Amino acid sequence: MSGLAALIVCLFEFPVGAADTPAAEPEGHATIYFSSAPWDGAAYAIGIPLKASDDAAQPNIRISIWGFPEFPESKTIRFSGKEDSGGGPSRGDGIAYFQAILNKSMPMRLAGSISFKSLKYDTPVSGTYDLATVDGKRTFKGSFVAAWGNKPGAMIR
Repeated sequence: MSGLAALIVCLFEFPVGAADTPAAEPEGHATIYFSSAPWDGAAYAIGIPLKASDDAAQPNIRISIWGFPEFPESKTIRFSGKEDSGGGPSRGDGIAYFQAILNKSMPMRLAGSISFKSLKYDTPVSGTYDLATVDGKRTFKGSFVAAWGNKPGAMIR
């Protein structure tokens, strides 16, 4: 996927408008959103702000996971860094990116995993992540607690 295509996917998969753009949030103050997969299936997106550094003014991990976001037991989802976000045969279970400046810098694909203790709408979602950029230059390992940022979309049947 080209850099421009990755940026477009990242911008459309994460429902963050101007009013939603976070200010400098503390590390670990994550938000989970109902979303939709690029092929119109159910999905959810998680934004995990990280501590700023000299080369990353507003760093953020952004993850989209395909499927309905609810499971009562712990679950780990793995990313190869080569997922096809267009829904092709190598789509995987989702896609993960790192941005040094949220919504302004080029997203960098991530490989690794994210684990949830459980996931249920309207309750805080906690978990851990162990991710690295595909080129191996940046690594991210930590935990988070995510608050829900929106409600499920209306279903048309």
